[in-house]
Amino acid sequence: MIHFLYHYFLTKKPAGKENKLKRWLVWQLYKYLKVALVRYYKNRSKEALGTDSDSNVIVSLTSFPARIDIVYLVIKSILNQTVRPNKIVLWLGIEQFPDGVESLPISLLELRPLGLDIEFCEDIKAHKKYYFAFQKYPENLIVTVDDDVIYPKDLLKVLLETHKRYPNSVVANRVRYMKKDGDSYVPYREWKINKVKDAEPSKYIFSTGVGGVLYQPSFFKKSFFDLEGIKKTDCRNDDIWLKAGQIANNIPVVFTNYYYNPLIEIPDSQKESLFSNNVFEADNDRQIIEIFDYFGITEASFE
Repeated sequence: MIHFLYHYFLTKKPAGKENKLKRWLVWQLYKYLKVALVRYYKNRSKEALGTDSDSNVIVSLTSFPARIDIVYLVIKSILNQTVRPNKIVLWLGIEQFPDGVESLPISLLELRPLGLDIEFCEDIKAHKKYYFAFQKYPENLIVTVDDDVIYPKDLLKVLLETHKRYPNSVVANRVRYMKKDGDSYVPYREWKINKVKDAEPSKYIFSTGVGGVLYQPSFFKKSFFDLEGIKKTDCRNDDIWLKAGQIANNIPVVFTNYYYNPLIEIPDSQKESLFSNNVFEADNDRQIIEIFDYFGITEASFE
């Protein structure tokens, strides 16, 4: 029932201007689902979860100490997909987890036999989500997800269906449409969410990782994995580095036309986050300018 409610009411395209009663009802449903889905996945039998050895999809994510006790809920929601991945890889900074698996909760470790790989790597912050997976699995499709959202059961199904129609694009479930004012970019917060000019792929469509994004690592050139450049530009938002790499490699983005309204975040997962720094303190705007300049992106790059 809870999955029916999620899919029927919270993944539909908004129908124009909504009245106050409808907004209130959606908000009440959202609050209920935040609690109900956590309870559902806490109690979900491991026998009902798993992966598919024939799949070409690797799901990749990262986490950090403040969320390590809840990330298993995210992983369970991926192991519960209608279309399952080959495996899930969780990348953890060795500097943050110096004791390795000994410092991880049982709730996470018990998912390893079901298809979860736990890899320890250099702590390059949010970039751990994609950086190592792209290089280790260059021939696979990589789907990145965040560590604070319980995903709907058809997340991978929707991404793969769109990928089949647009095999030469990055595929995203949540996007913004980049907007310019002359030669300058309008502030990031003013880029419309999930409102694109048409259904076709475009370099102006900016994928936001929280909704789940499908990539083909083979599209990216070796210069994309420029760790010194990431540090030099103080790139904290991996979505911006990924976007710059897409434009530089002539890769458009396509929106699946699949709506989260709103995202089901795990309760208390936002106590420590980069979001407020990046968006509300306008650091995204600084990063867009500096990182696009670092990649040599100009107006002609979008043609």
